[in-house]
Amino acid sequence: MTRILRHACAAAEISVVECHRPLWQHTRDKTRAYFSPTSLFRLAVRYLQIGASLAREWRRQRAPAPVALVGFNGQLDVLLLRWLAGRRYPIVLAPLVTITETLVDDRRQFPPRSLRATLVRQLDRLSLQSATRVVIDTEAHRRYLHSQLAIDPEHTVTWYLGTDVAAFPSRPLGSRARSDCRVLFYGQFLPLHGIETIVRAAERLRDQPRITFRIIGAGPERAACLALARQLRLDSVEFIEWVRYERLADELADADIVLGIFGTSAKAQMVIPNKVYQAASVGCAIISADSPAIREVFVDGETIRLTPAGNAAALAEAIRGLAADQAQRERMARHAQTLMHDRFSPAQQGDRLVTVFADALAAAQ
Repeated sequence: MTRILRHACAAAEISVVECHRPLWQHTRDKTRAYFSPTSLFRLAVRYLQIGASLAREWRRQRAPAPVALVGFNGQLDVLLLRWLAGRRYPIVLAPLVTITETLVDDRRQFPPRSLRATLVRQLDRLSLQSATRVVIDTEAHRRYLHSQLAIDPEHTVTWYLGTDVAAFPSRPLGSRARSDCRVLFYGQFLPLHGIETIVRAAERLRDQPRITFRIIGAGPERAACLALARQLRLDSVEFIEWVRYERLADELADADIVLGIFGTSAKAQMVIPNKVYQAASVGCAIISADSPAIREVFVDGETIRLTPAGNAAALAEAIRGLAADQAQRERMARHAQTLMHDRFSPAQQGDRLVTVFADALAAAQ
């Protein structure tokens, strides 16, 4: 998300002064052990050190920027900044997701009624209320903040993400000179993504040897998915542990069908995954789970093919149908690419962000 915000600011000719220290961004797999009391204590100590460094940098500024933008996973950062900058300073928080929906609702790292879950909810609520405006990625997500965390809808703004067009530029559409049909998924092995559904869909397509699957990523559910694929003896599924971000556009361009997410959690119903925007920008035929969020931007049968969440049979049939219909794949890819060009160019995203900043400035007066 930070890359997308940076490109939008550049397109709107907004000068950005970055104030950042890495805390957890280099930890690829945040497993249950990562959130153990011991690990959380270490993170807290590390954050105190980082926070002190950020505070010194903030105080060295001759004059603060007219507005501050706090990005992905910035719940602690916005609290620190509010303490440093004072009550009236305009702060826009763009967290993408809440900690509650990630650790409690989706990954179930903390039981919903546990002390840690309660503390996480309080942290989310306090951080969201501390910002002048909160940028959220879908209307469905915005409703969640209101219903589950009691955040006033007037306090939030929906800003659809789009994609990092520098890394995922549109590519010429055309037939791929091969006989097989390659189905691509990439992302972390998390409940949100529903990768077990993909593996079980592949098993239902065993009678279609020309359809092959390439699944890229790591994460807590990877071992279970690998074991399931071995148990089902799926020669058609290839697992790749990781691919550099800069190479993902090439992976998309080489795929005939790209898969979004298929998880059944509440979070899966509220988000439009980055990979869907990325695939649309490059120009791919996309299949993803139906949800209120994804229908805010994409149209079933036109820019995407939607199936019921967690339904391997429906996913298999959707793949089977698109694999057999090259013309339909190309139509969907073209429409998806046009959507991204018409609605989510950096200039358009920048204009929308300017409106958000202006609103925050006015609200802080």
